[in-house]
Amino acid sequence: MRSFLTLLLLFIGSFVNADVVKPALVEISIFENKTVEIEINLSLEAAMTGIGTQYKNTTDAPTSAQYDELRSLEPNVLREHFQDFEAEFLNSFWLGVNGQMQTLILTDAKLDIVGYKKRPRKTILTYQAQLSEWPKTLSWQYDKVYGDSALRWQVYKKDEYNWSQWQWLRNGKPSGVIDINNPEPLNTAQRFYQFIGIGFDHVIPLGWDHILFIVGMALSSLLWRKLLLLVTTFTLAHTLTLGLAMYGVVEVSARIVEPLIAFSIAYVAIENLMTHQSIIRKSVIVFLFGLIHGLGFATMLKEFEMAPDSFLTTLIAFNIGVELAQMVIVLGVVSILLILRRLKLNYRQLAIVPISVLIALIGFWWGVERLIN
Repeated sequence: MRSFLTLLLLFIGSFVNADVVKPALVEISIFENKTVEIEINLSLEAAMTGIGTQYKNTTDAPTSAQYDELRSLEPNVLREHFQDFEAEFLNSFWLGVNGQMQTLILTDAKLDIVGYKKRPRKTILTYQAQLSEWPKTLSWQYDKVYGDSALRWQVYKKDEYNWSQWQWLRNGKPSGVIDINNPEPLNTAQRFYQFIGIGFDHVIPLGWDHILFIVGMALSSLLWRKLLLLVTTFTLAHTLTLGLAMYGVVEVSARIVEPLIAFSIAYVAIENLMTHQSIIRKSVIVFLFGLIHGLGFATMLKEFEMAPDSFLTTLIAFNIGVELAQMVIVLGVVSILLILRRLKLNYRQLAIVPISVLIALIGFWWGVERLIN
């Protein structure tokens, strides 16, 4: 039992203080004066330390200590550090117009405040290049060391929405040549499939908050009817607030949502330690916490700024991806518990209790940390 707890502590403790690096969002705009502008929404600290989306946790990277140091810096200090790194960063991606690599000049750098140190800080870098002729083709590639990126482009016209669909580029894959005059539009099925993948990735492997909550919930019972009720309740709740938040009906500050999500993880795990659990009470609690988690999903999805005509399709696809990831987690947890039971082992003592204790401690730690940061 002691060795089992030690292994669990080492496993879960490895990501208690970890960030997850999200893909860079890249937006290219072409203006009437033949200026091309590129905005890169990224984790600057991860880029500066060579940590890409291939790392599930920043603590897995050999440069994690440097990352943590940069993450604690005030924006103006981090900006000064970036000046020394910028030449290297410019060599890490390739923007081509009409087949020619462009020389880019930094025109703006927006860095968020320190905020939650265990969440990647949002940075938007804006670069521009002056073209000698009107562009016919575009191409983009992000360095493989940084992993995934998402790309969209527009020929800018005031008061018009001209953005292309998002192109999801994995592991430094190039965009290929984009014909501006004859772009290849994504059909509904392609867009649907794309955002199913984004929704799945947002939970596995990127959403440790969500993973721990689902694991805690899945540990509560091996009775499939009770488990189905909890999962369905949680799904309905986070779907409701995700939709309302995306349509602008509900908006809650991340400074409120993030600590509540962390404490919800702790509470669900603590419930598993109770000998007599009320399924009605737990369902109500799971529904309330599901509403909070939906707001967390919306924060990420809003960054994609989808076109009005594809908004509903994208929202549904993203949610399906989230549900598929949830099913994988639940089935994985239940399978382990069933194996232990089949081996005639005390699965509650060996798995449910120790894992729930660890999840509760992690959730409580995250909650306190997010309140004071």
